[in-house]
Amino acid sequence: MSQVIRITEKLYNRLKSHAEGFDTPASVIEKIVNAYEANGFKPTTTMQEIVASTKLEIEFDGMTEVVFKKALIKNKSAYITLFFTDGTSKSKFWKASKFSEDSNLGANLRSGFLRGWRSKGIYKAVLSFNDPESA
Repeated sequence: MSQVIRITEKLYNRLKSHAEGFDTPASVIEKIVNAYEANGFKPTTTMQEIVASTKLEIEFDGMTEVVFKKALIKNKSAYITLFFTDGTSKSKFWKASKFSEDSNLGANLRSGFLRGWRSKGIYKAVLSFNDPESA
C-alpha cells in the first residue's frame, strides 16, 4: 500500500536534483535511504526505539511546570525551542499576554506550537524566558 507524504517545494527540488532519467520521487528517496544505511545508520527496529522516537519531551527552563506557569503569567512571554528528529532546532517567541491562572499550559502548547508534533518530527520542546538566539 502506498502512502502520500507532503514535502516542501524546496525539499522536492533537492530530491529532483538527485534524480536520473526516469527516477520517481520514491526511487530517489529509496536511493538516499540505501546510501544512509550503507554508511552505518541503522533503521529503528525495536518497539522501545519506536516509542522513544515518538515521545514528546517538554522542559520548563529547569523548573517544574507549575513554577514555570506562574512565571509565565508574570512575564507574559517566553521562548520555545523545538527540536526535530532530523537534527535541527527552531526557536520561537511566545507572546502569552492572555495567559492566566485558569489557562492550561499543556493544552496551549499542544494546540499552538506543538500542534501536529509527530507529523512535524518534533521530539522535544524547551521553554525558557531567555532568548536562545542570544545565548
